[in-house]
Amino acid sequence: MFSIRNIRAVHSQRRFATLVLSEHFEGKLANNLSNVLSAVKHFKDDKVDVLVHGNACAEQVEEVKKYKGINKIYFANNPDLQNPYGDAIVQLTKKLVDTNKYDKVVAASSGFGKDVIPRLGGLLDVQPITDVIEIIDAGAKFKRPIYAGNAVATVSTSDSIKLLTVRTTNFDRQEKGAAAAYATEEVSFDNKEIKGKWLEN
Repeated sequence: MFSIRNIRAVHSQRRFATLVLSEHFEGKLANNLSNVLSAVKHFKDDKVDVLVHGNACAEQVEEVKKYKGINKIYFANNPDLQNPYGDAIVQLTKKLVDTNKYDKVVAASSGFGKDVIPRLGGLLDVQPITDVIEIIDAGAKFKRPIYAGNAVATVSTSDSIKLLTVRTTNFDRQEKGAAAAYATEEVSFDNKEIKGKWLEN
């Protein structure tokens, strides 16, 4: 049995961190990132990282630096990511989740997010919560539409990792400012390795 002291020690070691998946169109950063960053503020996390991907994606990284509240920017730079297919981004994301122990991964409820997040859920054995329109109690509960949007359900999850897509129209757009000096780190991308994993699965 845990003592109160041990319970507090375990709680203090738990990492509360969010990974936001950006998306792009022909190398241009999608504007919906601003809404997703506004949404994740409701988690009140000390750490919000962003994954950027594409071919020669330095311009995207510079655009991300103009948003407030980011801890670190990860980027995967490869010609094969100019028009990324879902499984490539899923494998990149899983690598970051395994390394950094994120407890939340969030993307927009776009075609990109609806492709990537369920695939990631399959790899992590986690049930995604999709089309979130409101984040309650710092992420303890979520509201999402059901029955073709005719009703709204309040849901929660006991999964250790929360995978979410958020409906961007329900969250304010965050305005850009001057570029901040955020830390950046490149994530390696091996297209042959990722395709090999996909074929194995």
